[in-house]
Amino acid sequence: MNVDTLFRAGQERFIAGHQDKSIELFTKAAAEGCNPVSIYLSRGAAYLTTAHYQEAEGDFNLVLGIDTDNERAHYYRGITRLLLGNHEGAVKDFTASIAVNHERGVSYLARGIALAELGKEDDAVRDFKTATVFSNVEVEGFMNLFGNNRSQFNRSMSLLEGDRGPLKAVLNEAEVNKLKIWLE
Repeated sequence: MNVDTLFRAGQERFIAGHQDKSIELFTKAAAEGCNPVSIYLSRGAAYLTTAHYQEAEGDFNLVLGIDTDNERAHYYRGITRLLLGNHEGAVKDFTASIAVNHERGVSYLARGIALAELGKEDDAVRDFKTATVFSNVEVEGFMNLFGNNRSQFNRSMSLLEGDRGPLKAVLNEAEVNKLKIWLE
């Protein structure tokens, strides 16, 4: 197989839900000299979906070493760092992602989660408020990455609880319910 065929085959396996095989094909394509940004971004996403967070972060670091403004690499590395509990690093990555793409609403939600976990409630509330104006589709994909890990966001959930939860002061009932569904 040539390099382009290996890369396309890796993408097809990834889309079909065969991440381990896609990682294998992306690794072969990288060894054959395929575009490193495309390869490491794709392989990093596959590592992320298989909960190989250290490997995912390493691939996103490689992308950012080549292209420091790569919005997708910042976004995915932010998710990886959030899952690893590196909330400060996640905030930096989501901020970089938002600077390049103001339309990725899930970056606001994810940054809000990281900020809440750092105890920065006012900033988290602002991001949660912004996130609620964006589509559910992107957020559903994001939350699927977390699977059973959502319970690690205790501070984020506490912002929604009780009649006097900080988010209830700035969000209407529909927005609070939307956030609860996303975070529960």
